[in-house]
Amino acid sequence: MRRTFLVTGTILSLGVLTACGGSGDPEDTEATERAKPKASPSAVQRTGPAYEGGRLPGLSAEPVWSLKGGGFRGCADDPAEAAATEVVHFDAQTCVLGDAVVLTEDLSEHSEAAETESRFRARLYDPATGEIRRTVDVTVPAEWKGDRERSLDRFLQISEWKDGSPALLVVSGAVVEPDGLKKAAITTTYTMYAPSGKELGSSTLAGEDGSGLSAEAGHLLTKEEYKSDTYTPIGGGSPVEVRDRGLGRQPLGPGFGYRTASTWSVVDGSGSRLVVSDRLTGKELWDLGDVDRPSALAAVEDSGDLDARLLPLTDDKGVLAWKQPGDDADDEILTVVDLKTGRLIAEGPKQDLDEPSRGRGNIVLAPDGGTVVTRFGGGAVAWDPGTGAELWRQEEDEHSVEPWGLTTTDVLYASVDGMGLTALDPRTKKVLASDLAPDLSPGLTADAEPLQFTTNGYGVLAGTDLFVFAPETKR
Repeated sequence: MRRTFLVTGTILSLGVLTACGGSGDPEDTEATERAKPKASPSAVQRTGPAYEGGRLPGLSAEPVWSLKGGGFRGCADDPAEAAATEVVHFDAQTCVLGDAVVLTEDLSEHSEAAETESRFRARLYDPATGEIRRTVDVTVPAEWKGDRERSLDRFLQISEWKDGSPALLVVSGAVVEPDGLKKAAITTTYTMYAPSGKELGSSTLAGEDGSGLSAEAGHLLTKEEYKSDTYTPIGGGSPVEVRDRGLGRQPLGPGFGYRTASTWSVVDGSGSRLVVSDRLTGKELWDLGDVDRPSALAAVEDSGDLDARLLPLTDDKGVLAWKQPGDDADDEILTVVDLKTGRLIAEGPKQDLDEPSRGRGNIVLAPDGGTVVTRFGGGAVAWDPGTGAELWRQEEDEHSVEPWGLTTTDVLYASVDGMGLTALDPRTKKVLASDLAPDLSPGLTADAEPLQFTTNGYGVLAGTDLFVFAPETKR
């Protein structure tokens, strides 16, 4: 069905937009380009809950600030992360947005007797000071009959801007009253904010068909077709045709990035089983016949015996995991390749990918890019993505390690069976500390790691309450 929308670059209704801190929320109308904020945000008062967990290696001994979790709905939903897991009803959440901490609240007052308005709030915090960089309040009238479930996770979401940088997507609904012969109508506004709190762009769509759209790379999915979709830029601009990534396919590259597909013929078994193309142009960039094989597969004569899967590593690099021929070969050979060209950068270790973990911890990369820890069906393996050298791997008699993140001070945080939240040396596997946070359940996140890291190295521990720790100086 063809859908047509009225798209503008102005906000018709976004409730109240505020930059606030402390006990008051001074009105900030800068987002609507009408006025400047009345005052800069003040720091969060140091009256938050005390941290009673164990010392977190690589982070400050005490949190630089904390908040009582009872007043929050939790952290923001990440629909792209959830879709990439291929797990039904996986509601991924995150408490970090780039170099900001993000928290959300549902302020709606529900009534069984009558429909009521919906009110949602998101706050972006500076991790170093606890200052509120921006507060965004959304009010959706009871009369708004849009094609979007009235739940917090549908109106406040983690997303990305056009350049692939992290952004907060805020959705708001409004009602246009009838005028003469014109019937009452609804509008839906989509606005994106940078971690700094700066508004990146905003678009308002008229009609019910424009009320339930999804966002990707700073664009709205406004038309769906076979193999390709049409996306309209938030804030105005010409629509673009984007090749479908496919259900459950993880994002590769910044913006719309790249897509993987198979050119393998089921009829005669010919052709490459993997091809990588540009999602915007549709141009095929490379396939398995164009790239250097790992040395262990150099002697394979029939290209039809070669198969590989591509997993994201960074914006411009991926992990290309090669299957080995033969029914008895369980391990795949991990290599690092350039996403745009397929150029082999490093040949890594072998690892069992038959039963990949469906959490967010499959691939964890150190901030300096010097160490990567991968965990799939065969346990965790640490290796150097620059040289491919294996640092360590789990033994059969060891507890299972589910990696969560690597700090800027070379500490690997993971969930370890029977040991809870555990800190390890990422180059030796030595346990630095374990059972660090016994009170993480129930936490502020769903289907996500309670300990997360901002891009500037702050640790955000989202258990019953929220604690933010500063990174230590690198060892």
